[in-house]
Amino acid sequence: MGNTVGSQLREIIIGTLLGDGYLEQNGRYKRFVCGHGWKQEEYIKWKFNLLSEVTQCRLDYKRRQDPRNNRIYYSLQLRSISSSLWDEFYDLFYKNQHRTIPDNLPDIISAQMLAVWLMDDGYRRSDCNALRLNTQGYGYREHQLIKQSLKKLGIQSTIHHQAGYLVTYIPSSSMDVLRSTVRPYLIPTMEYKIA
Repeated sequence: MGNTVGSQLREIIIGTLLGDGYLEQNGRYKRFVCGHGWKQEEYIKWKFNLLSEVTQCRLDYKRRQDPRNNRIYYSLQLRSISSSLWDEFYDLFYKNQHRTIPDNLPDIISAQMLAVWLMDDGYRRSDCNALRLNTQGYGYREHQLIKQSLKKLGIQSTIHHQAGYLVTYIPSSSMDVLRSTVRPYLIPTMEYKIA
């Protein structure tokens, strides 16, 4: 296994870490973890196949029963082996063992990173032609970095409050630019995120 990744895979990893992915300590090194619902099976298998070119990974099928309503939920979890491969990404995304938006995101953002982030965390509004990035885990300063990063790609956004958290909102006036930016990088089964 090599200790470097190509530029395309690097962008996919960064996009995933902006979204649903995270790095966890496992012994001496970190490992990469992300999960998606059963309906995103093709999407997570795409990530699995790409990551498997540079490191060993496993894909686990999970079943969970929600104790509140007894519903059964199915998901898939991708988990890499622990490796020094992840050190540079950990240094980029983590401060005091807490995941954050990298300070240099406006300098490194790309259409492919945004596409992966959107496939992970995008929510297309059903009542209007707008989209929300579920960025509830980040504070105001980080949302300012997100806003600057999107602006670099020509996409206007605002910071909205939702249920006591901040989210990134992309209004209808920017949806055409957003679609043309990310569409070349979307997995076909994930096109519904911008439909």
